[in-house]
Amino acid sequence: MYIWNIKELAEALKERRIAEKSKRTYLIVGIALLALGVLSYPFLLETEGVNTLDTIDTMINIVLTLIGIYAVYKINQRGDRQEFWLRYLSLFIPLTLRVILIVFVLTFIGYMVLPLSDETNWFDLFVSIGTELYFIGMMVKYFKVINR
Repeated sequence: MYIWNIKELAEALKERRIAEKSKRTYLIVGIALLALGVLSYPFLLETEGVNTLDTIDTMINIVLTLIGIYAVYKINQRGDRQEFWLRYLSLFIPLTLRVILIVFVLTFIGYMVLPLSDETNWFDLFVSIGTELYFIGMMVKYFKVINR
């Protein structure tokens, strides 16, 4: 299983070098990570402290996610049209790990410079949107590698 080397994972997906057991592992772990993110979201929201930036962040993230999935789906359709969800969930794992690391580092550095805030602020919004765009950009990049 490729955890960090996304380029090698994309090449393996392209050349169909992923063993059946690994495919199942990628699907299970990918679905679990996706479900964890979706199911934990309501618990992360503090409804009493929701401000306008929270609403903007949620709306932008939903729109960007839908656009991103549509974009990589179309790339896959222009290619061999096979194994879209396996490819998506396989790439989802290392990309999600990178995004988590980037968010942690940016937030740590940002709050060493900026005052700590209990409410979502512009810095949080930019980190959220920036990492979402990074995730989508990398997903598009590697779907293009797979479908060359």
